[in-house]
Amino acid sequence: MKFNFGIVLTILLFSLISSIDATFCDHVGGSKGKGHQIKSGFCSDTALGQVPSVDHMTSVLIIEPKNEAVLKPHKDFTVRLKIKNLKTGHFSDPEKHYYDSPQRLTDGKIEGHTHITIQKLDDEKNAPDAKEFAFFEGINTPAKDNILKVEVDGSKLSAGRYRICSMSSSFGHQPLVMPVAKRGAQDDCIRVTLSNRHKRTPRRPLSWKV
Repeated sequence: MKFNFGIVLTILLFSLISSIDATFCDHVGGSKGKGHQIKSGFCSDTALGQVPSVDHMTSVLIIEPKNEAVLKPHKDFTVRLKIKNLKTGHFSDPEKHYYDSPQRLTDGKIEGHTHITIQKLDDEKNAPDAKEFAFFEGINTPAKDNILKVEVDGSKLSAGRYRICSMSSSFGHQPLVMPVAKRGAQDDCIRVTLSNRHKRTPRRPLSWKV
């Protein structure tokens, strides 16, 4: 009886240890990313990590070009961002360490970086396909005076409507994790038109008084 009790106890302890060691992905199934970008999808066991306070939540504003600006097709232009509460210049190798690092803080602010992504809007009544983009670039350098910029190669940007967005990430490239649900957006988007026709400022009628 003692022998049997010992076997049962051993089995129970082994089961308990195994259940503790089992990860989320072990429970739900599916292949793990293991630091790689897998287009068919994958499972990640990476912890969320450190989450900032409400006083250190990230906020981004695109300050150049202006929203609804009219730019020349096939011409290079600059995108400038004003960054608040993001320790920029922190990024892992996305080919080897994608989504495998928990979010970290320095001085209460998230360690991370941002990107600029540009999509052509063929139909503004429907959301664009996230797989399709006209331009994408990560900005991995530290911000200077809270300003980041990227030079956009406009050679492949034909005439039309475009959406320009920032897309901020933590060190391991996962989206930023914030402490509360009700808050302002951490990223920004603007719309611009690429056209050879520039908007003209309407002339005042002669009858208008200065």
